[in-house]
Amino acid sequence: MKLRHLAALSLSVSSALADPPKLEALFPAGGQAGSSFVITAVGKVESDARLWTSAPGVYFVPNGKKREWQATLAADAPPGLHLVYCANADGASEPRWFSIGHLPETTEVEPNDETTQPQPLEKLPMCVNARLDKSGDVDGYAVKLEAGQTLVAAVEAYTLGSGVDMLAHVLDENGTRLHTASDSRNLDPLLTFQAPKAGRYTVQVAGFVHPPAADVRFTGGAAVVYRLHLSTTPVVTQVYPAAVALTGKTELELRGHNLDPKKAKHTFEAKDLRRDGSFALVSPPGAIFPIQVLATEKPATLEKEPNQTRETATPVQPGAFAGFIADKADVDRFSIPMKKGDKLQARLFAKRIGIPLDAQLKVEAPDGKLMTSSDDESDQRPDPVVTWTASVDGAHFVVVEDLFHQGGPDKGYVVELSAPAPALEATLADAKPLTLQAGKTASLKVTVKRLNSHKEPLTARIANLPPGVTATEVPVPEKGGEVEIKLQAATNAPPSSQAIQVEIWTQSTPAQSTPATAPLRGENRRGTSQLDETPLIWLTVRP
Repeated sequence: MKLRHLAALSLSVSSALADPPKLEALFPAGGQAGSSFVITAVGKVESDARLWTSAPGVYFVPNGKKREWQATLAADAPPGLHLVYCANADGASEPRWFSIGHLPETTEVEPNDETTQPQPLEKLPMCVNARLDKSGDVDGYAVKLEAGQTLVAAVEAYTLGSGVDMLAHVLDENGTRLHTASDSRNLDPLLTFQAPKAGRYTVQVAGFVHPPAADVRFTGGAAVVYRLHLSTTPVVTQVYPAAVALTGKTELELRGHNLDPKKAKHTFEAKDLRRDGSFALVSPPGAIFPIQVLATEKPATLEKEPNQTRETATPVQPGAFAGFIADKADVDRFSIPMKKGDKLQARLFAKRIGIPLDAQLKVEAPDGKLMTSSDDESDQRPDPVVTWTASVDGAHFVVVEDLFHQGGPDKGYVVELSAPAPALEATLADAKPLTLQAGKTASLKVTVKRLNSHKEPLTARIANLPPGVTATEVPVPEKGGEVEIKLQAATNAPPSSQAIQVEIWTQSTPAQSTPATAPLRGENRRGTSQLDETPLIWLTVRP
């Protein structure tokens, strides 16, 4: 997130203090790039509240009605997930998610609960903006399919912050359930269905409350919003390898449904990448959502099958290499020449970038002896990482397999192999907005973790502070740990409301900064999405 996008929100100031807005949902929770429509806020949102988004090219203008704005999305507004804050002069809401897509859009029309009365969708592809608006609600959408035609249905609900664990079904004209889909990358379903014969089929969605409760009925409410993407055209869900070089061009294989084998590859240019730290987003033709990939210095080396044994292992050097676990018996081995005393680290990426591989990573010595293994680094990083030191000269082997011996064309991975360089991580406890009164102080706490013997002196600072607010930079302890930064508002500090950012700076030349990030989904996180953390903290200064 670049600070040039962090504009302050203009707010009217009242002499009487009120409560900050409580934004529970937006409806619709997204839109098509190049469109304009009315968006409604759900929650405790009064007429003096305004909306701000992290998405470039997206504008929310009050239309004169309570809790309503005219949303305008530029044609080049970046697809995918973005954050929206609701703020007034007394504070801001916690952020909500907003999704930008490229499919034509429509809105749910009730009643569509009964299997005999689904809402007809005459033309696909289409994105339906909807909500499960009452307890026990079930929504149905009728589509016409030809024999052998494949329908792809992707739901965004948990991804958008809705407290729901969704299910998606396909019913035939008699109401008989033919197919069910539940979790994919997270609690949101991704359904693929091939029609056995021509006819009308119903895509039906419902969900249980999340976090789970003792009540097992289907849930609903004004804040249970979702977006249902439906397509019978080519849909790209993955690229192989899931890595794009930061220079030049990278040709990747497209994988998904209804794809033309003659158009199964696409070339990506480095200048077109949307960077986000170590990752990037690419949007090949046919992708409903942007696809998350690893950003690498050079193109990834691909496995060469067969490579199950040490004798047939794919040779690699430090850098990125990739493969996929083809079936339940597949095991991939990669050989790396090492000298005694050499130290290497292998970090695998799969779940963190949306690939459904529960990977196990192992390292074997030249004689085949197991040296180390890993399956998950942490709850927040559900992919393995291993570090080892060679005790003898010779080829060492990195081994990749599925922990539960599953495989398939979608079980890909990328491994980044390098000497373990000093690094650091900086995290905030949460992304809750901060309120500061003129003449008063407030504080932010950041936890700094030094990795791989990182010893360089560090200082913690706050960037993008509004006028009249100061924050003294604080040195980070030699061993890392928690650092508290105090913000001081002058007695004459003008009212303001904007996003700030905590940064950890080196004292080297040139100095480098690492943004501190805060988790967005907390302890109720299930799986991953493309926006699970943010470097932004919203600050409101009150007179």
